[in-house]
Amino acid sequence: MPAEPSPIHDILIPMDFSAASVAALEFAKRIAAPSESTLHLLYVDDDALLMQPTTAQSFRDDHAAEMAKRFIPLITDEDRERFHIETEIRFGTAYHEIEKYASETNSDLIVMGNIGRSALANALLGSVTTHVIRHADCPVLSVRLPQKADR
Repeated sequence: MPAEPSPIHDILIPMDFSAASVAALEFAKRIAAPSESTLHLLYVDDDALLMQPTTAQSFRDDHAAEMAKRFIPLITDEDRERFHIETEIRFGTAYHEIEKYASETNSDLIVMGNIGRSALANALLGSVTTHVIRHADCPVLSVRLPQKADR
């Protein structure tokens, strides 16, 4: 007899504040609701200036505080309490920081928005979502925005 699947306790949602990442957050809430999982919202800034060793830590801290404010309209007080939401701002390469944070928090699932570029664009430009799907230690769910029907 197969073992009972373990509940999902920690879900990581990498956010870039695009419509696709907001859709991923909404989808993650649906997954988290039955088990009241913790939702980890992560923003990674890959601005080269912010990653330079010569950049003042106070400048990075101020920028991180400004970016953290962008989470506020996405999370209701009820969501914050129900899902034990944690937010994190990191600087670096997006896919690396996502994988690292998922490992640090023992995430059971990563739910990511996907902008839906063509296969050719992904082959030429790469994709953070594709990289995370291939390399993360936990399952990754890619959420696309619904396509508008031609009318």
